[in-house]
Amino acid sequence: MPNLKIASTVFLVIFSYLAHGQNQDSTVSLTNALLLAEKNYPFLKSKQYEIEATKKNIALSKNTLIPSLDLSYQANLATYNNITGMLSPSGILPISGPPFTENKYQPVFGSAAGFLMNWQAITFGQRDAQIASASADVNQKEADRQMELFKHLVNVANTYLDVALAKQLIAVTEKNITRVEFSLKQSRTLTNKGLRPGVDTALFQSELSRSRIDLLHARETLDQQKIILSQLLTFREAVDTRDSIFFDRLPQTSTDDSSDYGNHPLIRYPQSLAEYSQAKEKLIKRSYLPKLNVWSTAYARGSGIKYDGTVNSIDGLGFSRFNYGIGFQIAYPLLKFADRDLQIQQQSLITLSIQEKLKESMLILDKQTQISQVTYANALKIAAETSTQLLSAQYAFKAMQIRYNTGLVNFSDLIQVQYNLLKAETDSKQSYWYVWKASLNKAAAQGDINIFLNELK
Repeated sequence: MPNLKIASTVFLVIFSYLAHGQNQDSTVSLTNALLLAEKNYPFLKSKQYEIEATKKNIALSKNTLIPSLDLSYQANLATYNNITGMLSPSGILPISGPPFTENKYQPVFGSAAGFLMNWQAITFGQRDAQIASASADVNQKEADRQMELFKHLVNVANTYLDVALAKQLIAVTEKNITRVEFSLKQSRTLTNKGLRPGVDTALFQSELSRSRIDLLHARETLDQQKIILSQLLTFREAVDTRDSIFFDRLPQTSTDDSSDYGNHPLIRYPQSLAEYSQAKEKLIKRSYLPKLNVWSTAYARGSGIKYDGTVNSIDGLGFSRFNYGIGFQIAYPLLKFADRDLQIQQQSLITLSIQEKLKESMLILDKQTQISQVTYANALKIAAETSTQLLSAQYAFKAMQIRYNTGLVNFSDLIQVQYNLLKAETDSKQSYWYVWKASLNKAAAQGDINIFLNELK
């Protein structure tokens, strides 16, 4: 995927954008439009934030190598019944006094404080598997962003071409209005001289109104396309196009396309999903291996009852005994094999599902490439024919206009030829636009929009 982030260019584009008044359209080239779309579009920004957030999981997985150290303190008021020994090696229990031969329900103060250190010294590969899974998650998030970026840039280029065509069609319509106005003026002159009936003037006036309505529709279409383009670029005002090369010449895209889609953004994403699923499968396998924890503790205890049974409750808020301990624990889930096997099978099936979707994506891209080749080759042929059509229509209109002025043909003949000329001019602009669209579709099928942008150089 091309890196369109060129800081200096973006700065100049944004500066130019801010320099425009709010009531004026911002004019941008296609290259700058793509730069702004990548930098500013909110959805793409949200994808980048997801990537940065997911990267934190890698750091968290690595942090499991660092021991945990907990400091605790407690004070309590409880009965002073007690027995010797500890109930749990990892907790601090309320202490009220020494062992006693009878149950005593008189409440007295007790206290305790301590440090507890826990360290997962050896995880038998679980930590590495967790890091690998987190890394695979980052990769699939990055592939997702690249896919959405690619789609967005293609959408921007498509809309940019639509705006450029809408402007050309306005120019064609205005040129047609000029011809109708000239014919109307000629008709009035010929009518005044008695060479043409007065109805021709009315018919030309009607044709002029129809042409002006067509111009209003064309301008409405242009305004709508500008607004759509401004949305894709996150501009407040409408955006106008700067490049006019699309209607000056045709692209020269090679018809020999590669069928290697390994780096295609639409393929890299499902590939990354499959890799992430495989990493999760490995993590599941490692999660059922033994766990070795090393722990140590230092703690102090206090009681409001002395060893001889003397009660001074307030003394329980201070410490009278200080202790420490150290040990290790190894745990192995002996009876979890069934759960492990089911989870592994489940994740393996998810991986197979993703791989089949990947095959489908490859198939779709391959067919899209074939369709884009056929479309591009046909678009070039149509463009060549429309050039011939336009030359013929221009010649026919000039000849028919002379014949009308000399009284050899009527209004219907002239207006039909004029309509044919309008259609030929429109078809000519649309055929060039169609070729550039086909070139963009070929680049999209190849997964590299630079193939299309190189045609603008």
